[in-house]
Amino acid sequence: MGKKLTINDIARIAGVSRQTISRVLNNKPEVNESTRKHVQRIIEKHGFRPSLQARSMVTRQTNMVAVLLPDIANPFFGEIVRGIERTLRANNLNVFLMTTEEDAGLENSYIQLSQNYNVDGMILCSPRLDEPNLRRIIPKISPVVLLNREVDTDGVACVFVDAYYGGYTSAKFLIEQGHTKIGIIVGPPRAYSSMQRLEGYKKALQDFNIPLEGDLIKQVEADNKGVHQIAEQLIKKQVTAITTYNDLAAAHVLQTCTDLNLKVPDDMSVIGFDGIEMTHFMNPTLTTMSLPLFEMGQTIANILIKMIKGNETFDKITTVYPILKEGRSTTPFKVLGKKLRAGKKGELT
Repeated sequence: MGKKLTINDIARIAGVSRQTISRVLNNKPEVNESTRKHVQRIIEKHGFRPSLQARSMVTRQTNMVAVLLPDIANPFFGEIVRGIERTLRANNLNVFLMTTEEDAGLENSYIQLSQNYNVDGMILCSPRLDEPNLRRIIPKISPVVLLNREVDTDGVACVFVDAYYGGYTSAKFLIEQGHTKIGIIVGPPRAYSSMQRLEGYKKALQDFNIPLEGDLIKQVEADNKGVHQIAEQLIKKQVTAITTYNDLAAAHVLQTCTDLNLKVPDDMSVIGFDGIEMTHFMNPTLTTMSLPLFEMGQTIANILIKMIKGNETFDKITTVYPILKEGRSTTPFKVLGKKLRAGKKGELT
């Protein structure tokens, strides 16, 4: 296999300067038409493709955006990425997607890799990196859009879900249905949005004068391992409703109820969070705090595009509010109470 041609090789063959080749490759106007056609024929004849690094040295742009996420297998992120990718592609930008599996070492390595590739910008969802680290990193890779994090510094915009509102609204909905023994499953403490859901839950109990029971608050890791066991623990505490930090955790709760011969919602009400597509296919369909995930991805991408262009105004902070969408996984407590008093097999003992 012959040596791969460089931009200097093409310039020598065409008998023009390296700068002329660069202008043709980047469709710049400062080249007369006959020279442009001559260079294009040489490029086509030799099948020349400029390296990303060489192009970026001339244009100072790579047309590449790094997207750093903890878990692409989670449909929450998958739908957001779909909105991001489609919007960036429509603006001639490519996605450099990296998943960290919530490993702090991988996050730092991928951020360094993005810097080495001289990406035009980054979309960063990083539950592991603390604020001092984010403040140190952002100037090196800006512009940056943070998902579900808020850092007030130059070169960054933030798009986050009002999880406090979501936690409050889901708990309030259950309380207004007559439930007072409500369990909650939240993610790890490092996940800011998960902790905000918990604070909203606590405020709803307070507003309705329902005592807070610490043993009805359960935490799991982001991979949802242990949800089945935790759901069993809550059921043994005789909760009549469980609200969760995402729809996948809610799906685990539904399965736990099935395994224990409990019917949802006849014996237990369950609420999720995110509104991923699979909630429509659960049995029963899931009541959830729904988010416009695809549109969130579009919003994130459009903000970053404005930041890259540098001549357009953009929102430093964009807040997305979840909306309660009722499925068939919740029921008023008075209905549940009748079934329990009738001594049916769903009795929680």
